Amino acid sequence: MRYPRFRSALGALMLLVASLPLLRAAPAEAVQKWDALMNESVKALKTNHLGDAIRRCDEASGLARGFGPDDTHLARSEVLRAEIFMWEKDNPRAEAMFKQAVATCERAVGCEHPEVVHPLVSLANFYYFVDVHYDRVAALFERVLGIVERTPAHDPRQEILWCRNLGLVYQQMGRFDQAEPLFNRAVDLAAKTDPLWLPHEELTAAAFFRAWGKTDRAATLAERALAQREQVLVVAPQDADAKLDLAVTLDELTEIHLVAAQPDAAEKTARRSLAVVESFMAPDQPELVPRLAGLAAALQARARYAEALPLLERAISLAEKNLGPTSAELAPLLARYSSLLQALERPAEAAQAQARADSIRQQMAAARNQS
Repeated sequence: MRYPRFRSALGALMLLVASLPLLRAAPAEAVQKWDALMNESVKALKTNHLGDAIRRCDEASGLARGFGPDDTHLARSEVLRAEIFMWEKDNPRAEAMFKQAVATCERAVGCEHPEVVHPLVSLANFYYFVDVHYDRVAALFERVLGIVERTPAHDPRQEILWCRNLGLVYQQMGRFDQAEPLFNRAVDLAAKTDPLWLPHEELTAAAFFRAWGKTDRAATLAERALAQREQVLVVAPQDADAKLDLAVTLDELTEIHLVAAQPDAAEKTARRSLAVVESFMAPDQPELVPRLAGLAAALQARARYAEALPLLERAISLAEKNLGPTSAELAPLLARYSSLLQALERPAEAAQAQARADSIRQQMAAARNQS
C-alpha cells in the first residue's frame, strides 16, 4: 500500500514560478522589476492577500507587454494569473487564461519552441487536477513529448519524464496498450543515459505492469531495481535516503507478490521493508504506516488475521497522529481493518470501521465537488 505525497496549490504554484526556463531577451532593469512583481504576487498568495496578488500579477503583465512581440514574459504572467483564478475557484476564467498563455507564448516563439512546454503543462495540470479531462491531458502531453523529442540536444531525462507522464495518463484512462511502449522506452532511455535514475523508472514501470496484471514483467523490473538499490547501500550503508529507496522497492515487490497470489514471498519482502525503515526511523513516524499496512496485508493473505490486526491498528494510530483523523489515507486502512475484524468474527466493530472509512471518502468527494 503506497501513500501519495500531496502538495498544496500554492506550493505547486511557487514551484511553477521557480522552475521557469530561460526567457528571451528584454531590458534588464524591466526584467528585474517583473521578477520582483511576480515574486511579490506569489508571496501575497501565500499570506492570503489575494487582492495584492492580483494587483502585482496584473502589473507584471502590463510591464511584460512592453517587452516586444517575441518575448515570453507575458505568457508567464498569464500562467500566474490563471493560477490565481484557480485560487479564487474561478475555473472557467482559469482555463481561458491558461489557453491564452499558450497562445501568447506560441506567438512569441512559435509552436515548436521548448518554452511553449511551460504553459502547455500548466493547462494540462489544470485538466488533470481541477477540471478532470484525461483525454485533454493526454493530447497536451503528447504535444509536449513531441516538442521535447524535436528539441536539438535535449536533456534525456526530459524525454524520460514525458514518456513516463504520458504513459501514466494512458494508464489512468485504461489505455494500457498505448502506455506500455512509453514505459518501456523510459526504462530503456534511463538504462542508456541515466543509470542513477534507472531504478525509479523501473519501479514506475513495474507498478504499471502490476496494475495491468502482468506480474512476471512487473517482478522482473522490481527485482532489477532492488539489486541496484542494494548496491547503493553497499557503498553508503548509513544513507537514510538510500534505505528509504530500498524500502519503497521492497514495498512494490510486496504488492506484486500479493497480486500474483504469492503471500509467502509478500510476507518476506514486507518484513524486510519494515525492518529497513525501523532501523533508522523513530517509531512514531508516518513512513512506518505503509510498511505496517503492507505486512498486515501479507499476513491477511495467509489467513493469519490475529497477527495482522495489531500491525494494522498501529498503522491506523500512526496515520491519525501524523495525518489527522479524517485524512484520505485513513480510508483504505480502515476498510482493511474492517475486513480483518469480519474475518475475526467481530461484526459490530467491523461495521464501525467501515462506516468511518465511508464517511472519510464521502467528505473527500464533497471537497472535490466544491473545488
